[in-house]
This record gives sequence, C-alpha cells and structure tokens, in this order.
Amino acid sequence: MIALHDIPDPGNLLPGIRIAWWIWAFAAIAVIALAWLIKTKSTQASQVSHAHDNSYQSCRKELIAFREQLRGLPLADVATCCSLTLRAYMRIHIDDRALYETHDEFLLRPEALEHLPRGARDKLAPFLSKLALCKYGPSKANQAASEEIVEESLQILQGLESTRKHEIA
Repeated sequence: MIALHDIPDPGNLLPGIRIAWWIWAFAAIAVIALAWLIKTKSTQASQVSHAHDNSYQSCRKELIAFREQLRGLPLADVATCCSLTLRAYMRIHIDDRALYETHDEFLLRPEALEHLPRGARDKLAPFLSKLALCKYGPSKANQAASEEIVEESLQILQGLESTRKHEIA
C-alpha cells in the first residue's frame, strides 16, 4: 500500500528572514519616539525664535525704564547697564560672546562683530569703547551724559535690530 504524505510546509522554502514579533514592537516604539522627538524639537525651536523676536522689545523697554532711574547714578553704573543690555542682545541675535568678555578681550578677538554689516560695526565698536571708558574711568553723577549714553544705546540697539535677518513665517 502506498501511503500519502501531507504537503510539506512551504514557509521553509520561501526566501526571506522571519522577524520576531518583539522586533516589530520595538521598531514601532522607536518610530513613535522619533516622531515625538521631532515634534518636541520643532516646538522648542519656535519658542526660541519667539523669544528672539521679543528680545529687542525687552532690551528696548529695559533701556527706557532705566532712563527714568538715572538721577543720582554714577556714569559708570549707567554705562555698565547699557553695555550689559547691548551685549545681551548681541549674544542672542548675532551669537557673539561679548557678554562674557572684558572690553580688552573683546577688542583682541579679531572675529568680533564680523557678522554685522560694516556700517553697524563702525558705530558699535566706538560706542562700546566709549562705554568702557565710562565704566572703568573715574565716575560721578552726570545727568546729561547719562541721558546721552542711554539715547545712544537705544539708537545702537535699533541699528542692530535693523541689520538682523527676520524670519518670515
């Protein structure tokens, strides 16, 4: 008598690699995590750019508010506040590390302000030198000079803002 055999399982004869279910689960979790990471990073980037857009207004408001408090302040204090405000703006928008340097270190760095147009550089560098003289020289209260420094700071800040590349959404 001839015995009939069952048809063999064709799975062993097919090309390819069998992937276990847990590998598929891991891949799905990795794709979900990657999508979440991309969404989080894009949200943070938009928040940072929003903070960048507000920094001009906040620096300007800070200088205007400071202008109201000048009475009786030594010129060194006025120059220090204006210098810190301008350097903070520069750190945010032109990625300059001047905020963390002394004026001499800033002058010795050849790439300082190279991202700015020549006109802005020609106005900013002498003004920062003027602020350094006021900060480190003998100082006494001088209302007219203090107001002049704050006004010049506002003009320099506006000039820096006008040279900045704005992103259009």
